Amino acid sequence: MHGVLPLPGDEVWIRQRRWRVERAWRDRHVVRLDVASRDRRITFLTPFDQPLLRSGRRRLARVRRQQAAARAAALIAGAPDLRLPASATTARMDVLPYQLAPVLATIAGHTRLLLADDVGLGKTIQAGLIVAELVRREPAPRILLLVPAPLRDQWTDELRSRFSLTVVAADRATLTAMGRAGAFGENPWRRAGVWIASPDFLKQRHVFESLPPDAWDLLVIDEAHVACGDSERFETCQAVARRSRRVVLLTATPHSGDVARYARLQDIGRFGTPAAAQKTPDLLVFRRTRGDIGMPFTRRVRWHHVGLSDTGHRTLGALASYERAVLSSAGPHAHEHALLLLTVLRKRALSTFAALSRSISRRLGWLGETQDEDALDWVQPRLGFDDMQDDAAEEERAALTAHTGLDAGRERVFLRQLRGLADEAARRDSKVRRLVELINRTGEPIVVFSEFRDSLDAMERQLHSGRAISVLHGAQDPNERRLHLKRFLEGPASVLLATDVAGQGLNLQTRARWVASLELPWNPARLEQRIGRVDRIGQTRVPHLTLLVARHEAETGLLRHLAKRVLTARRSFAEDLLPSLLPGDAAVRATLLRSPLQPAPPPSATPACAPTLEERWPAVGNTSWRDWRRRADVVAREITHRRKLARCWRAPDETGGRSLWTPGNGVVLCSLPLLNDRDELVARLMVAATLKDCPQEVWRARGPLTQALRQALDLGITRVARKISRRWRAAGSSLARRERMVSAFILQSELPGEIQHGLFDHRAGRVAQTAMDQAEQTSLASARMIDRWTDGGSVHPGALVIEVAWIPRG
Repeated sequence: MHGVLPLPGDEVWIRQRRWRVERAWRDRHVVRLDVASRDRRITFLTPFDQPLLRSGRRRLARVRRQQAAARAAALIAGAPDLRLPASATTARMDVLPYQLAPVLATIAGHTRLLLADDVGLGKTIQAGLIVAELVRREPAPRILLLVPAPLRDQWTDELRSRFSLTVVAADRATLTAMGRAGAFGENPWRRAGVWIASPDFLKQRHVFESLPPDAWDLLVIDEAHVACGDSERFETCQAVARRSRRVVLLTATPHSGDVARYARLQDIGRFGTPAAAQKTPDLLVFRRTRGDIGMPFTRRVRWHHVGLSDTGHRTLGALASYERAVLSSAGPHAHEHALLLLTVLRKRALSTFAALSRSISRRLGWLGETQDEDALDWVQPRLGFDDMQDDAAEEERAALTAHTGLDAGRERVFLRQLRGLADEAARRDSKVRRLVELINRTGEPIVVFSEFRDSLDAMERQLHSGRAISVLHGAQDPNERRLHLKRFLEGPASVLLATDVAGQGLNLQTRARWVASLELPWNPARLEQRIGRVDRIGQTRVPHLTLLVARHEAETGLLRHLAKRVLTARRSFAEDLLPSLLPGDAAVRATLLRSPLQPAPPPSATPACAPTLEERWPAVGNTSWRDWRRRADVVAREITHRRKLARCWRAPDETGGRSLWTPGNGVVLCSLPLLNDRDELVARLMVAATLKDCPQEVWRARGPLTQALRQALDLGITRVARKISRRWRAAGSSLARRERMVSAFILQSELPGEIQHGLFDHRAGRVAQTAMDQAEQTSLASARMIDRWTDGGSVHPGALVIEVAWIPRG
């Protein structure tokens, strides 16, 4: 393939004037040339591609003044600058200063960031800016996005529509197809690009072991608090993060009161001990509230207290008897299992009685006495390939298969009686009837949340208003979920029934402003996630939250008290109220089940609540974003100005890549590339100069004019080069330090230990040799990266180029 490449200064510009040789894939040498336009970047690799540089500029082309001014504006708008995220200039987004702060920190050399802004403040856009800027600056980056499975399509659409980035979905089908299309033995994971996967897919043993030992240039973990439990998710995210040069964590609830969980969040991607990290913290935290950015807080919350029927009260009374029996028979070893089982049943009873009945049927199926085919199917073990399950479904399976110490025959008697009452109460469920009445009163689009899919099924059966309904839950495949979401966002559906799988990251503000919660979550922080689906940037109306609460002490006591405190709190990260508002999950469970269905202790006596300030915020690093506020404001103004200038030039180039001149007052616009010691383009200065008393023959000759301009600008250019050199060295030092840690971790984890050779079998030796070869390749790649960031610390000017000249008449 032959490509004709215009020189810098045209609508398409070359990032680097000089070609450089890089080692790519294994030991193959290629010559790489990147050419970038507004919407995409083209890469030429020789000897496979044969690009031909267009001949150099011959003489200045005379144009009209309007065209010269427009070209000058476009050149200034597109000039690369080390301190500016140029991807924000062309991105389809509003320029908000606080959203630029994280990408500026990344440019400055910070390698671990925690974006913990309030719900709806655009954490996806901020992470997308970091991804787009890294793609623009690095030659062939490998970037991995770990997001919950329901959010993969949204992330892909956001990066494509806002930043013109192509994302590769890492799933079983894609990896298989790429493996078949590639060379024999090639690992698809080694290919450069932006990869997206879910933690539940990556944590599978065969998937994780297929990852090459190569370092990732960037790892982004969305909803990072979900991955911080004591589980395989955390172990997977931790292992991948320690193989990443940069780590960005996204969560709106960094601290929910669980100190251990928050400590694991801080540990993702960190090397060394927590004590050492306290002295030199490397985690930069950005926590901005609506008040910090001047966003009005206009949310309206309405509480609907729903009276239970007589059957509903009898059902809760029977559940109380069952709870007392289980707790009294559970020994010390089974006490936690008993609490987990009773927690699931109590949660479902406070949601809908239909959900309670389904859980009882599943428990009876596990105990071996049921005629329900669905319950029998549920008991069957599942393969661990599904990454689309709700957390509530996983909790229910673990709880309903727990041994509590209660005699099986006695438990079956309790459960059969309880299921009969629950079935009768489900026929006239007060919460479902009240919510159906509210929905039928208006045609307003509404999002109804429940923690359980069975409650959504009961809601769907009772909703006979003729309105189209969409349903989102974790058991749907991606295509089904995408279809239901599209039906709600674009019509005809005006009611969205969703579990908390839709409470993470979805943007519903363009369609709805009304959210209803069928129950109070036992972790009321989830209410912020639910209302945050519509209370986001871009919402033009006042968001409304409707909470349905049963008139029973089980839900109007501690849970209602905690929910009110969460919804009325004005939080900031430095003085975060959430840990003091919410006790841990274990404390809530123990309090509500200590005396089954009895009045909870008064709010002042809420047990096991507030940890100390030192326990809440151990070693978070720099938790203030105000250090970056002034810099972000300056950069936002510059980007806004460049966007206005870029709109001045939309026509195709008709000058053949030559410099322009027009009759004027003796002003010259020059471009000067600044290169590091490896001849990589660091920045391009655009300088306007006026030459007084310059002879007319000098104006007409490009050589003497360029020499005169270079002499006049020499002192200023030297000062700018020194300033940029300091910034380049500071960022390079931080990146090189992280690279050494990543390289050491990879070598330690990949190098084989002692090898036991078989008498007639040498497979162990071959496997060990392959591992050693891969470790050597990784070490060489890390050494090249370290050399790049340490040897290129000195910035020097390149050749001065005249772009536009307003030559005086004479």
